Amino acid sequence: MEGRPNWLGDVLAGREPAETAAGRYEESRLTGLVEVSVPFEDGTATLGTHLTTSADRDAALERIRAAVGRASTARFRDAPAVPAAEREDVADVVEACVTADLRVLSLLSAPTGLRMAGPEFDPFYAHSGGYGYAWFRDDSEIARFLLHAGRRLDVGRGAWHAQSARRYVETQRDDGTWPHRVWPADGSLAPGWANARLEAGDDVAYQADQTGSVAAFLADYLPDAPADLREPLVETLTAAVDGLDDSLAADGRPVVCQNAWENMDGRFTHTAAAFLHGYSAAVTATALPDAVRDHARAQAARVYDALDDLWVGDHYALRERPDDSVDDRVDSATFALAGAHRSYHAAVGVDDRRLNRLIEHVDTAVDALRRGTDAVTGLIRFEGDDWRCREQAGEKVWTVSTGGAASACVELAELLETVEDSRAEALTVRARALLDPMLPGGPLSTAGGYLPEQLFDDGTPDSARPLGWSHAIRLATVAALVDRDALG
Repeated sequence: MEGRPNWLGDVLAGREPAETAAGRYEESRLTGLVEVSVPFEDGTATLGTHLTTSADRDAALERIRAAVGRASTARFRDAPAVPAAEREDVADVVEACVTADLRVLSLLSAPTGLRMAGPEFDPFYAHSGGYGYAWFRDDSEIARFLLHAGRRLDVGRGAWHAQSARRYVETQRDDGTWPHRVWPADGSLAPGWANARLEAGDDVAYQADQTGSVAAFLADYLPDAPADLREPLVETLTAAVDGLDDSLAADGRPVVCQNAWENMDGRFTHTAAAFLHGYSAAVTATALPDAVRDHARAQAARVYDALDDLWVGDHYALRERPDDSVDDRVDSATFALAGAHRSYHAAVGVDDRRLNRLIEHVDTAVDALRRGTDAVTGLIRFEGDDWRCREQAGEKVWTVSTGGAASACVELAELLETVEDSRAEALTVRARALLDPMLPGGPLSTAGGYLPEQLFDDGTPDSARPLGWSHAIRLATVAALVDRDALG
């Protein structure tokens, strides 16, 4: 075996494996160390391994899947990957998604209830800051989507919601905000690059949208919370409103900070949407003191009005740059405006002018971000996104962007229905079309029904797979379409 790289020796010695250093990082190779989390049910679990001298990795993996599938319990069996065009029963689609999505979110959850973003695809941090952490944006968005899906499909998971809420209470900082990211195992602070509020100085490295997202979930969940959790949640939400206030400028928009994609600074439309959602949800949380709700209503109205500053003709801009110039690129993160305005409508009310702008924004953004090839179809993250494109000529498709667009169309359709606007039907149809490639058997889904974070134009998945955030969006959107009798 002379001259063959020693993976195990390299790893144990703390060195980067030779083949990785030689530029072969992207190959599907195992190190000498394997860590596995095996779920137990009724005291039993199934773990399959297969040692082979064959170079045909796909054939070996297929033999493992077949063996495990025969032995697994129904709960952990792979969701059927039946192409959407071949399905005859909507119930099959729902079962496939619910099975896969809940399984993914369960497997990504630590015993604390906090969820890692996705399996660690980059163990040597060559291309990212790591995925094995809990971001409060992702985690609380997952929690909120689960909450909404559960109310429609009656899938339960009440213990999950309570566990999430307890962790958010425990991890909130003294100033009412949440940090960049934590270790899922115990909620302790993890390494990060957006903890400016924990450090001295006025650094803009803070993702203010995360506090808005947590507040939106907690306010939405508060009526369903067990009795012993309600008082802590009221205290946490009251502090969260104060934390949002600290990052809201005099003009009604959040101050310069870091964006959700963690690659820019500025005053982002998405951050403003998160603030609008957090404040609005607090208004409708009747368990909160009247003074807190009245203040949240006033703040929500300020953000609502200030969003006009970011309107650029047919869509909302990505951001205002730190130098005060407007970055008018289309950004899929701005699909969060739909859910935020739905919440604002329940709290205060959305006027016709804003409804028209929201519809135009969603239409413009979907058309601008759509990318299709022979192998893949979906939406890119934002215009000009060049992250890890390699030899590819354009931006990659992201499942969270595609799912976010589908979800936004449904949320906006439901908002329009409250004012008896006939345009709701067309948005529902568009939501179903956007969701289709994300369904099990579709081009954005793996054979087991898993959603990778990104895909290249040739259909090759990239980065974390599965990504928990995308699965939660898929589950909630499927539930909403079922509720509207629009999935078939």
